[in-house]
Amino acid sequence: FVLEPLPYNYSALEPVISAQIMQLHHDFHDGVEYVGTLNAVLGPLAGSGTATLPDLVGRGALPPDLELVVRNFGGGHWNHQMFWKVMAPPSSANISRDNISPALSAAISGGFGSVDEMLSRFKLLADGHFGSGWAWLCAAGDGGLRLLDTANQDNPLMGDPCVPILGIDVWEHAYYLQYGPKKPDYTKAWLTIINWQQVSANYDAAKRGDLAFIGTAF
Repeated sequence: FVLEPLPYNYSALEPVISAQIMQLHHDFHDGVEYVGTLNAVLGPLAGSGTATLPDLVGRGALPPDLELVVRNFGGGHWNHQMFWKVMAPPSSANISRDNISPALSAAISGGFGSVDEMLSRFKLLADGHFGSGWAWLCAAGDGGLRLLDTANQDNPLMGDPCVPILGIDVWEHAYYLQYGPKKPDYTKAWLTIINWQQVSANYDAAKRGDLAFIGTAF
């Protein structure tokens, strides 16, 4: 596995997310912790590109000890590879809702009534999540959208497969240095830097089953 560079500078998401947080989050947590551990423990299996995350977790494809590594560190890497891409600088045109594709717009309207309503529910889910984890917007097999949260570095793909197309990291390392205990302030600000062009592309990828486009290949 290789830690891909961020698609923007460390400071590009300021004032929503500080350069200090982005550097620690990307270089240490994703790089040293997740990628480093995967490569060290999985050895020749690492990054073979022969399996997807749902193939390796909960299916008995790996010994229990290795499956736990993939769940925690592989899930962490996959989640973060998506996370970096679904954010864009405040000055970027990609954060405009004009970038929501017709297909995604129809799915949001069908599932939630409006983008505002979906984001309101998404924020409530993120704010209410207890402990470390993620809140997700994901695409089901029929193209419909669901909101759900997962603990730690778990991923919707590990259970009843629902492909994540948008996710917010609510581990404290994602915001605490800047927002302290005020997680709702972090989630409110974060909603303003969603890269809707990328989320729309993720929705298209989810419908065609291209998980590597959204996160990373295994």
